[in-house]
Amino acid sequence: MDKTYLRVHWWEIVLWLIGVAIIGRLSSLLAGDIRAIYNGFQLPPLAPPDYLFGLVWPVLYALMAIAGALIAHQPRTSAKKRLDYLLFSFQLFLNFCWSIVFFGQNEKWLGLAIILLLDLFVACLIARLYQPARWAAYLLMPYLIWILFATYLTVGVALLN
Repeated sequence: MDKTYLRVHWWEIVLWLIGVAIIGRLSSLLAGDIRAIYNGFQLPPLAPPDYLFGLVWPVLYALMAIAGALIAHQPRTSAKKRLDYLLFSFQLFLNFCWSIVFFGQNEKWLGLAIILLLDLFVACLIARLYQPARWAAYLLMPYLIWILFATYLTVGVALLN
């Protein structure tokens, strides 16, 4: 397997990091005071303290950004790469929307629908990338685990509130 896609320039990773960070930050700003809203919910068992989200999400966004840079360098035909970009972009869009809908608009059940779609798209992206861009798939796995946990929290909050 050709591993030229692993030769990503540092400036490309920086651009991806900036882009993904801006999207994440904008979503957070549009969602309102997430910490206060979260603490106002009746939470299900295993719900972490609010400060944990501020530690986890920057790491996950960084892993997503590096995966995005690797996707850009994978040796695939343009049609396959275009589909990979589409899946990556759509999952990022769903991620962006979830906080705004769930916290900002207080639409818990619509938030659940969005996060279920997010789970599906990230899982499909990981499966698609596993052969041609294995490292990108590996980098997205902690993200999938976290959003599956977030799906559990979303169901719990929707049911309890």
